[in-house]
Amino acid sequence: MAHWIFRGNREDFDIDKYLNDFEYIYWAVKHEKHQREIQVDDSVFIWRSKGKSKDPYGLVAYGKVSEAPVHKSKVKHPEYLLEEYWDKREVSEIKVGIELISTRLNLEEGLVDSSLLLRDAELASMQLLTARQGTNFKLSNLQFNKIYELWDGTNSDSEEDEYTTQEGKAKLRLHKIRERDSTLVKKVKERFVKLNGELFCEACDYNFKDKYGFSYAEAHHKKPLSLIKASEKTKESDLGILCANCHRAVHRIKADDPWEELLKIHKKL
Repeated sequence: MAHWIFRGNREDFDIDKYLNDFEYIYWAVKHEKHQREIQVDDSVFIWRSKGKSKDPYGLVAYGKVSEAPVHKSKVKHPEYLLEEYWDKREVSEIKVGIELISTRLNLEEGLVDSSLLLRDAELASMQLLTARQGTNFKLSNLQFNKIYELWDGTNSDSEEDEYTTQEGKAKLRLHKIRERDSTLVKKVKERFVKLNGELFCEACDYNFKDKYGFSYAEAHHKKPLSLIKASEKTKESDLGILCANCHRAVHRIKADDPWEELLKIHKKL
């Protein structure tokens, strides 16, 4: 079984309406090599390109190949071709049938923003992100596994999901990835030590070194999740230093500004 990303552009056809209205879709396959390679049960991500829109762009749907590529005159469900959705001439008359498993057209629903893929060197080098042209892109197993982790909301470590939010999984993942950015975290901790002499929790003042003989603390994104934009860059000052207990707690505090509320609980505000 192979893995793919199929790219579409809202300037070429109404991709949002197509994905939203149907659970079974057809996608053009331009190159003969891909026409031979794509098989039933292959995994497929659908990528919505940026185009001229200011909306987030990235992975908006996931499904499985149900029909291998054939000429559109031979597809099993011609009623789903929906050629009227196209604003420009179609890429190819060869179509592959895809049964959609999930569709996420915005961040609230769980769209995986392009910025999440660009943070990973392996994914950032994909032809999908480096080439302006192209519709069908084959993924390596490594690339697929990394992308599926982003789509599924999982990660390679065993850390539990710390909270839920109506803002959706995409922002949750973006928030967590920012907190785990090793370079950023290192700079934040170095800055904190330079200003304060050592690491300790900004909320409860707990110092690991006093109890265990070594220094340890975690970095937390101060800005409320609902206010984070997918394309927003994180500064060192956006992160705070917390002990593990307070870090768990701040992610469970229900308030407009959990960071501020945590500091109030510890009488720091």
